Amino acid sequence: MALHVPPVANERDAIAAFLSQAQDSFRAILHGLTPRQAALAPSASTLSVGGLVKHVTSVQHTWLASAEAAPELPDASGGVVDHLEGFIFRETDSLEDLLAAYDEVSASVIDAVRRLDLDTPVPVPDAPWFPKDVEAWSVRWVWWHLMEELSRHAGHGDIVRETIDGATMYSLVAARDGLPDLPWMPVWKPVDPPFTSGVSTVRLHAADLAAARTWYADLLGAEPYFVRDEYVEWRLGPHAHELGILDLTYAPGGSAEHEPGGTVTYWQVEDVDAALADLLARGAAVREEVREFGGGYRGAVLVDPFGNALGIMQRPVTASTGAPRATAEAVA
Repeated sequence: MALHVPPVANERDAIAAFLSQAQDSFRAILHGLTPRQAALAPSASTLSVGGLVKHVTSVQHTWLASAEAAPELPDASGGVVDHLEGFIFRETDSLEDLLAAYDEVSASVIDAVRRLDLDTPVPVPDAPWFPKDVEAWSVRWVWWHLMEELSRHAGHGDIVRETIDGATMYSLVAARDGLPDLPWMPVWKPVDPPFTSGVSTVRLHAADLAAARTWYADLLGAEPYFVRDEYVEWRLGPHAHELGILDLTYAPGGSAEHEPGGTVTYWQVEDVDAALADLLARGAAVREEVREFGGGYRGAVLVDPFGNALGIMQRPVTASTGAPRATAEAVA
């Protein structure tokens, strides 16, 4: 992928060149990621880089089938389950298989751009999201629409990738293509992950959990999304930061021995066991041992050398379909 599309002589060349550029954006976005990183959804979006690549693979298949079948409708394929699965990439999935499927359909699209008559009518499918006052598009329209959709998702992927490790598109292209460092475009280089990627959960305590729940629900303008007898939790803001309240009876030592205030801030870490060992080596002490909170969440609470509670939380990798993330832990 060059940083710019080369000169074009006609419409068909322009479609092929700009579609190829949009397609290659996703290869750059994936460059240097591990399967776990490709499955992360660390931004305000609930989608991962791997999920986006899987989605645009499916999108290209769908529109390619429409163009190839024109002027008839293509055979029906898939359903709701297949559509939702098309957004999901798991850390156990293969990046090689993901890219192979993407490269195959991308090449087929460019081949069809070169072969098919741009003026062939493409019937508009009967679906609620398609217009009712248009009987047919054209193959030309399909390619320009596909370019718009790929470009939009590539921008989406840029944001998700930058949230993972700070990498930006030109730096990734430079790293992948062996370009030199420039003052305005440093080549991306892999770095060790930081200790934390941000705050996971803030845990408050209350002797009267019911009263505290009512007070905070009124303050926040929302009921907690997660409720148990001993614990309630809200998700707040575009990044779904978590605020929980634990019944004081369930806090370490019970209400009689609990520290004043007692707020615990859990920092999100990749590996809770490795983070625990690191903190112990730095002089912290265990206050609450590592435990499973349910749903794949694991955490512990330590006391730093200055007497502050310091929580660490390992979240499961959740591949989402655009709906809210899976049920969180009960931090109790």
